[in-house]
Amino acid sequence: MIREKIIKGYIAGKDVLDIGGVGQTKDYNLWQEIRPYAKSLTGIDIESSQDKDIVVGNMESYSFNKKFDVVVAGDVLEHVDNQGLFLDNIRRHLKSDGVLILTTPNAKWPTVFMPTNITHTLWHDRATIKNILLKHGFEVASFRYYYGNKRYYNIFARLLVLRQAMLVICKIKEK
Repeated sequence: MIREKIIKGYIAGKDVLDIGGVGQTKDYNLWQEIRPYAKSLTGIDIESSQDKDIVVGNMESYSFNKKFDVVVAGDVLEHVDNQGLFLDNIRRHLKSDGVLILTTPNAKWPTVFMPTNITHTLWHDRATIKNILLKHGFEVASFRYYYGNKRYYNIFARLLVLRQAMLVICKIKEK
């Protein structure tokens, strides 16, 4: 999958924090995909896990008392109650040269006309995601649309889902 391939390139040999990896399904488990590539992988989720490396907590306020090279928030932002607190706390946990990797659904993709996931609090498009990141101390280093989080799409399905999701690579904004 495109998303995982890109993320693996950023996390190889790094200390990584993954946010929200517990509730993922077998076909959509970013935590398991990236684990072998990181030097160390710590997770946080509001749901409990049997995995000793995943703590129960809310990233809007949780403190790890350490900084990470990379923070990955794969399809989490749209579920967060206070996205500003969430982003501010991520910035506090990133090393000065660290990278935040966000993926989130694209609000301007046709699914907005379908019933939404009841756990979604807010959706973004390209402009709003860049704006909220800037307001909370990040600059966008790379932005791309991608097909979403299914393992495989045939060529016809790819045309339909081309901009279904967004992948944003961010760095801490220089003052």
